[in-house]
Formats: sequence, structure tokens, C-alpha cells
Amino acid sequence: MTRFMRPAALLTSAAIALGGIFAAGNVNADSPADWVNGVDVSHHQDTGGDSIAWHEVRDDNHKFAFIKATEGQDYTDNAFAKFAQGAIDSGMAVGAYHYARPAKDPVTQAQNLARAYNSVPGLTLPPVLDLEVDEGLSAEQLTEWTRAFLTEVENQTGRRPILYTYRYFWLEQMNNTGEFADYPLWLAAYQNTAPAPVGGWDKVDIWQRSESGRVAGINTPVDLNLFNGNHGQFARFLAGDLNATGGILEPLQDQPIEGGISDSLRVLEQSNTALAAAILGMASGVLAPEQVENAAQTFGFDAGDAHNIADTARLQVENGTLPIDDLNKMMVGDDYSVGDLLILLDNANKQNEGK
Repeated sequence: MTRFMRPAALLTSAAIALGGIFAAGNVNADSPADWVNGVDVSHHQDTGGDSIAWHEVRDDNHKFAFIKATEGQDYTDNAFAKFAQGAIDSGMAVGAYHYARPAKDPVTQAQNLARAYNSVPGLTLPPVLDLEVDEGLSAEQLTEWTRAFLTEVENQTGRRPILYTYRYFWLEQMNNTGEFADYPLWLAAYQNTAPAPVGGWDKVDIWQRSESGRVAGINTPVDLNLFNGNHGQFARFLAGDLNATGGILEPLQDQPIEGGISDSLRVLEQSNTALAAAILGMASGVLAPEQVENAAQTFGFDAGDAHNIADTARLQVENGTLPIDDLNKMMVGDDYSVGDLLILLDNANKQNEGK
């Protein structure tokens, strides 16, 4: 989840935040009026003062917002209370998410989220576990960690949580477990067609479809989300019927979304194999960063974005944080996209740079 995401933008030299990866290709939020659209934000969207005009966001056809609340055992996002209250006051449905740090105790982290969630009256969407990194845990250990977190959050808030993840992580790090199919699924997939569910889920409840959206009232790129249901189903979901979803995303698995979002997402939905291979070639000393830039440009990235991708990978090689094992898995076959690759690099940065 971007994180300037979630998945975010590749920033020059320092970090990735996939949301601004397209300097010249940010997508707008145009969509059919009957879709239930939403955004998710964190302190990365806090540019000072009233940095988000929530009434404008609402009037730009966005009905819900998830706000980053917490991370790890004791961190609270410094924009959480302000953003949550502003979105509530605008009449939007609002929820809160926690960025998981699986190397630390799950119960303590769940209590951290619950404290933040319970501190803001008026939250109508369930709390969310944002699970994107393993921090050295096996699939079995991650499964135990996740179960402990979700159980504690539900006990502390009285709300059944949503689970947010992305496809590569769930298939590889979680061994595609079906154990959590009784929780709503929020899946990140930056592409023109809606993603198929993973694990034991029979549907995706919320689709994070872009990390580089442009929305009225928000001055930065922002994550765009689409609820899998109409407005009536969304009202039932808010009322606690978490099985009320379905019917919107399924037809979009075979029917590409057209409009301003399409060109940017066509770049991200391509198979990542050649780009992952180029990055691994740089890590082994066979290729220079300039050759990685060239590889990125062949996918459709402009020169600036291609440079940012190559420079981010170069810095991760230099500081020993490039996820080489994951890249080797990811480049085999055509199962994973360029978007999956950039989410992976984004999370590698976040694991080592903190909040």
C-alpha cells in the first residue's frame, strides 16, 4: 500500500514510492458513476496545513478513504487523526490500516492499531492489516503471525478486519494459503483488468488499481481503489455484511478499463521478466545502471522514470537490500508484472528506511 504507495513512486536516489512513478503519466480517477471509488493515504500526502480538501475528494466521485494509522509496535502516523477526521467530516466512509512488521510481536501490533482505530469516533470501514513483507519469517510463521494479529484486532475493535496484500507476496511468501478466505480481501494490482483472487478467496472485495492517481483535493499522486459492488452493496458492507460484495470486478477481469488510466497501467501490467533480469544483471556486475535504464525504457517508461528505477535498484545493490531471491523467483515465466516488481522494490526500501 503506498506508502507514497503504496505502491507509489520511484523517487530519485533516496527511495521508492510507487505513486509518482509516472512523472508524465499520472492517471486520473475518471470512472463510471455507479462505481464505488476510494483512496488510501498516509503522511506522504500531508503537504502541510489542510493538505487534503476532503470535500473535493468526495465530490470527485470518491466515497471512501483508508488512512494509514499505525506501523509496527508503537508508531502512529502523524497525519492519521487529521486525515481521518477530515474525511469523516466530508461525509466519506473511513477506515484505518496498519503496515505490518512481521519480525515483531503480532499482538502488540494489533493493539497498536486498535488503539488508533478506537480513538477516532465515526470510522465506518473495518480496520485493515497491510501485509507485504515477510522480514525473514517462513510461510508457516507468517500464517501464525497473521492469524494472531487479525484475531486480536477483532477482539479489541469488535470489527472483522480486512486483509490487504499483493499477488506475488501472497503466492510466494504466504504459499498461497487459503486460511484467511473468511476475511475481506483488498488486493493491489496495477493493471487494466481486474485481478483474479488469490489463496482461498472466491472474489476480490477491494481492488487497488493504481498508485499514481490524480484526484481533486489531493496535491500528490494517490492510490485509487474500486469496491467490488454497487452503492447498495457498499452500504451493506459498511453495516457489517462483509459478504455483500461481488458483481463489479468479475466482468472487468476480461474487459480492460479504458480512459485516462489505461496507458499508464499498460506499462505496469507487462511481464516483469526482462526488467528483473536486467536488475539482477546489474547486481552481478554484468550490466551497468545505464543498461537497466535502457531496459526500463523498452517497457514504455520515460527517461526520468527509467533512471529512477535503475538508481533505486543500484542503491539497493550497494547497501545489500536488493531482494535477489525474490527477483529470481519473479522473473521465471510470465506470472508477475512490472507492477509487482516495483511493489517488491518499494517494500525493500521501506523495510530498511522505516516509516
